[in-house]
Amino acid sequence: MPMLEVFYSGNRQPDHAQKQAFTTEAGAILQRVIGTPPGRLQLIIQIVSPENTLTVIDLDRPDGDTMADPG
Repeated sequence: MPMLEVFYSGNRQPDHAQKQAFTTEAGAILQRVIGTPPGRLQLIIQIVSPENTLTVIDLDRPDGDTMADPG
């Protein structure tokens, strides 16, 4: 049974309808691509606060260069 783990970070958490729509689309894609039977996808949506992402850390660089060597 395939399992898909999604990490979401944004200004607003997705509501139930958005999660359901994502689940439906992900299930259809996995069914088409790898033959997963309908209803067999296990989906986990992890909500991550923006403060706990690398994007926030990288945006703190004064030159805005996210690839620069920090040393």
